[in-house]
Amino acid sequence: MAYYNRLGKPLRNLNKMEYLRAGECASIYHNSEIIFKEYFSETPQKHKLKEDVFDILKDIDNPNFIKLLEIYSNMNLQELVQLKTHMKKFIVDAYTAKYYDEKEINPLYETVDYLLDNFHELEKLFDLFTSNSIIVDDTKRENTIITKERIILIDPDSFYISTKVKEKIAFNNKTHLLILFKSIWTHSMPNIENQREALRDFYTKISDIPIDSTTNITYELSKKLKYVKKPIDYVII
Repeated sequence: MAYYNRLGKPLRNLNKMEYLRAGECASIYHNSEIIFKEYFSETPQKHKLKEDVFDILKDIDNPNFIKLLEIYSNMNLQELVQLKTHMKKFIVDAYTAKYYDEKEINPLYETVDYLLDNFHELEKLFDLFTSNSIIVDDTKRENTIITKERIILIDPDSFYISTKVKEKIAFNNKTHLLILFKSIWTHSMPNIENQREALRDFYTKISDIPIDSTTNITYELSKKLKYVKKPIDYVII
């Protein structure tokens, strides 16, 4: 068995990659340039990157979104022949993408502009997903890379193309953008004495943000944070 792309070309030099981490659905390996995400054999197809979604996402050139490279299927030589003769459907078993070296920074201790500028770019990215009828799902801190320069959205495995009207897709994606903001904030909270109370206060303060298909989430967040220099000041002042 080996990994082949849709043209039947094999993925080489896998043995030169180092183990990075594993999640619920896959293991990830890397070298200095790319990551290789290998789904577990028992991972359902609904939790894997969809072929039609990949074809859209791989052409997105956005510094706040993972650069996807190629999708692969794990096949033996007989299955490879069947693929090339159109007797076998291509099944996504793995993919490659650009490798990002995450730095140890806490976005709550950066300037407010860092957080808002990044979410402004992420919101434009989510709007692009909407225009391509892509439903965003599973947005959380674990599915981001945070560097000194930007917040990068990774792991689009649960994204899918929807036939819903654009207003409903936009509402879903705006909602998940705010979910992402909450998740990053929660996971970035320091271990302070009143942490639970501070988080409860934070959720109360942003719970009144109205969401519809046209909401500018970043603008609504900026109104909440306009009196602080660093996001952490919002919960400990």
